[in-house]
Amino acid sequence: MPIPGTTDQRSRILDAALWLMSEQGSTGASMRQLAQACDLNVATLYHYFPSKADLLRSVITERRYGERLKIDRPPINASVPTRPRLVELLEWLWHNTLDEEAVWRLLVGEGLHGEGDATAGARAAVAELEGALAGWLDTGFPEIPGDHVALARVICGQVFGLIVEHLAIGDVNAVRSRQRAEDLALLIVP
Repeated sequence: MPIPGTTDQRSRILDAALWLMSEQGSTGASMRQLAQACDLNVATLYHYFPSKADLLRSVITERRYGERLKIDRPPINASVPTRPRLVELLEWLWHNTLDEEAVWRLLVGEGLHGEGDATAGARAAVAELEGALAGWLDTGFPEIPGDHVALARVICGQVFGLIVEHLAIGDVNAVRSRQRAEDLALLIVP
């Protein structure tokens, strides 16, 4: 998925690198393959990114999750009862996370190999998501008692569980994700 609002050459390189690295890992994707995918020469890639490590770091950090989470807010309709409203939020969260499947594939894969930039990028993305989710819970679900920060951590854990399940066994379809959202909402709002 392209970085929203960008079409310049550097962004095209980052998008192609994300796709290649998510499929082959950062060590498996060569700069030559990336140059070919972008219809550029390898020297042009090194003009933008002095090393493959710089390229990987940029692929991860320039997705701008914090900024995007402030803009792309979930639809929370206060007139809907609490549990169905929470199910809607959970499904929205899952589908928006899945839209970034290539990023999560890269972060999980590289994290398993101990790649420091990927681990740091995943840590930052999780922190951004947990913070945004805690805010959405505070404003959209004031009737849910307890610690919304802790609840945000639990919900994020469930989302990442679905991501790993999706990556490991294939498509987590709408029916399965809806059931998981309903199960979690039932535990939160009995």
